[in-house]
Amino acid sequence: MNATSTVLKEGSKGAEVTKLQENLKKLNFYSGIVDGIFGAKTKEAVINFQKSQQLVADGIVGEKTWSKLNAIISDPRFDFRVINVQEFIKRAGIKATNPKAVAAQLFSGSEENDPASDEDISLTYTTRETAIIVYTVIGLGDDSVAAIRDRIELKSKQNKWEIIWVGQQYKCQPNRGHQGWSGVICS
Repeated sequence: MNATSTVLKEGSKGAEVTKLQENLKKLNFYSGIVDGIFGAKTKEAVINFQKSQQLVADGIVGEKTWSKLNAIISDPRFDFRVINVQEFIKRAGIKATNPKAVAAQLFSGSEENDPASDEDISLTYTTRETAIIVYTVIGLGDDSVAAIRDRIELKSKQNKWEIIWVGQQYKCQPNRGHQGWSGVICS
């Protein structure tokens, strides 16, 4: 039986509960210890998640709750802070329209970054009409943000590429917030 078909409730234990707690933590519903034990804090997190998704808020994780949870977690845009496309284009000084040129422009415009930082850029064509650029800068000199990752989605319409969505994630400096990639701004 896999996690999506396992019914979980207060008192349940095991790997499925661990997965549930990890996913609820990623969504900022659960702040407790990931221990594989479905206790009162896990039940409260499940109820809050169910309410946010207009599900029956009974604290029992059945097929509908698993389905909603897995759909959110598997969304590639999950946990990115949405950035206004026009503001991003202006801030980044994007003049190019095709994905390779946009990626090159992002990378070449990085001279203003801290010289001690590391950069990575990837360009993936998910279809002939869709491209995704992921641009990451690690080792920022900022006192709260250790790294920033931009996800830029482009779509081709009538042989013309257009940026259709931009999201940003952050990794915080120690003691300044979350250490993993998240759309939550560091403190």
